Amino acid sequence: MHAAIGEAGVTDLTVTTVRARPDLLPVVAEWLWREWWQARGRTLEQTVAVYAQGTAEVGAPQTFVLLERDVPVGTVTMARQDLEERPQLTPWLAGVFVVPEHRGRGHVRVLFEAFERACRAASVETAWLYTNTAERIYLRAGWETVELIHRPGRKPVTLMRRTIPRAP
Repeated sequence: MHAAIGEAGVTDLTVTTVRARPDLLPVVAEWLWREWWQARGRTLEQTVAVYAQGTAEVGAPQTFVLLERDVPVGTVTMARQDLEERPQLTPWLAGVFVVPEHRGRGHVRVLFEAFERACRAASVETAWLYTNTAERIYLRAGWETVELIHRPGRKPVTLMRRTIPRAP
């Protein structure tokens, strides 16, 4: 269990996985479908199928769920692949989402810590992500910009990487 200081004080937070709590899969899939997948023409059922695979015990794919007093409030996935223009890179920090009314409370930091623990458990030294909206957040969390990738007919994305710190 983690304690995070939010606007209202200390909040009890825990991180679990969809492997340990498959009952959370429909909640996570709906968040991610509404946030990204629906606009890409994917169905909710397709999104559920993708995240249902996130059940590796070690390494990718794993989907983590942040709970605040046992209520799901955020998610992050360690994915094998996330950017078609860079298929050789792995693993990826993907699907970072915090429920809007829970943002600004440090929850994303707790999700990043869970991802990094999973990377260390899998002996991952470098992780990857791409974004077109949140580069500043990732820079503050220790990620570095690698390149801007221009994609035909789509918004450019920023490719970022992070050297996973050794366990404290």
